[in-house]
Amino acid sequence: GQDEPFITFSNLPEIADIMIYTLSGTLIRTNHKNDASASYRWDLKNDSGARIASGMYIAIVEVPELGQKILKIGIIQPQKRVHFE
Repeated sequence: GQDEPFITFSNLPEIADIMIYTLSGTLIRTNHKNDASASYRWDLKNDSGARIASGMYIAIVEVPELGQKILKIGIIQPQKRVHFE
């Protein structure tokens, strides 16, 4: 939906691990890809299932026998409105 942001990692091999870190080095999510598609869609949630905050993050894409690729990611989360009655 419109309120469910995501990031797509593309041009991936069948097996890959994508680790997401804060800039201070805290691991917030490990994603395991093991399918024939060339992409992986991350729902911008941490390992506990909570949505991450807006900010800068580091993604390390690790592929067996090929090595690692390090990416910087800027996330800007949409505002979420809560209505109380």
